[in-house]
Amino acid sequence: MSAIRFICEGEVFEADLLEDDAPRICGYIRSVLPLDSTMVHAKFAGEETIVMVPFFAEQENGKTDVVAGDIGYYPGRQTLCLFYGETKPFGEVSYVARVRSNLEGLARCGRRLLETGHLPVRMERA
Repeated sequence: MSAIRFICEGEVFEADLLEDDAPRICGYIRSVLPLDSTMVHAKFAGEETIVMVPFFAEQENGKTDVVAGDIGYYPGRQTLCLFYGETKPFGEVSYVARVRSNLEGLARCGRRLLETGHLPVRMERA
């Protein structure tokens, strides 16, 4: 299983890619690493951050009942969604990864985003 690392505001957290369940999208993610991007906070869904990615993909391994630590891709929207707490997505996401370390750090980034609006984030192979 491959893993990815996110670095944001001094926080480092890692996630396992769910390659058996979402092989196509996980392949896209791996192909763009390392990636410097922007993280923003979801406006209405709850405790969710969004990272822009440079690809479009169709639905794969759909899920609507996300929990803290799940990472999804919104089909056709060029966004990875990192769920760090109570969240109700607006629609089905492609469940592509699961945070394996420092979920608290992701939550701190999420709360910081509510103050700043956006933060730089780096994604790389773990």
